[in-house]
Amino acid sequence: MVLQRHFGKIGRIASNKVIVQLIKTKCFPVLYYGLEACPLRKSQFSSMNFVINNTFRKVFDTRSKDVSDICLETFNCVSAEQTVAMRKTKLVKRVSNFSNMLCQTFAAEAAKELAIL
Repeated sequence: MVLQRHFGKIGRIASNKVIVQLIKTKCFPVLYYGLEACPLRKSQFSSMNFVINNTFRKVFDTRSKDVSDICLETFNCVSAEQTVAMRKTKLVKRVSNFSNMLCQTFAAEAAKELAIL
């Protein structure tokens, strides 16, 4: 819905580069909001990747997954799994510095899952 609202306003007036930048800064954060704190299944990552791929197919007016994959790579958009893992790593590092014992316990368990600390 966020994509449709922004895409509907700028349509084909803006360049694809501008549209992708808007998607990356306005839409993707909404898609990933809070997921670093949630356990996710593979099917949920597949759903998010489907949304991302279809977004790029719409922006670049193509039906080809190969074309959308190239566009994703060109604009440095990583998969949902990678994005959530990066966000989770950032959260764990931030929480592990808290003096609260509950936060430290959470960070230690999450770090084991991510194998980062």
